[in-house]
Amino acid sequence: MTITRAEHTAPADIVDRILYQLEPLIARQRRAVTEQGCFRQISSTQLHVLFLLVNHGPVTMGRLADLLDVSLPNVTWIVERMVERGFVERTRLSDDSRVVEVAATAAGRETVEEIDMLRRGQVAAVVSRLTAEQQRRALRTFTELRLAAEALQTEEVHQSRGDAA
Repeated sequence: MTITRAEHTAPADIVDRILYQLEPLIARQRRAVTEQGCFRQISSTQLHVLFLLVNHGPVTMGRLADLLDVSLPNVTWIVERMVERGFVERTRLSDDSRVVEVAATAAGRETVEEIDMLRRGQVAAVVSRLTAEQQRRALRTFTELRLAAEALQTEEVHQSRGDAA
């Protein structure tokens, strides 16, 4: 028996209820990330740039401006501040010296790893308050969520390549 995508789609009200239940956990993570960003003296925009660069790898300034939905002069200013702080580095591409590529430095990747560990710590603090049985149920549920996220990622990759689904 083949299960169609429609059979996997939950009614909007249940999705909204799930998201509502997750809001306090997400808010906890957001507060912790904001506090860590302030401690590291990095703005939320700069953190966003770091996450993009770590996830996408090096990108041209033009592509980064598109990803951030800002103008090239704005992204130039943002990147300049990040270069000064050692979070990113710029490289001119040899085949076209007008094209500048931006990449996260080791310090930038370390900052993203610290933020990820901070987020994990926030979730761990909440999960540790559950009983052993609740933790087992949560593990099953989050395993299913991870599998669904991986399947969605695979679909999105195929769609972006123009593959037949």
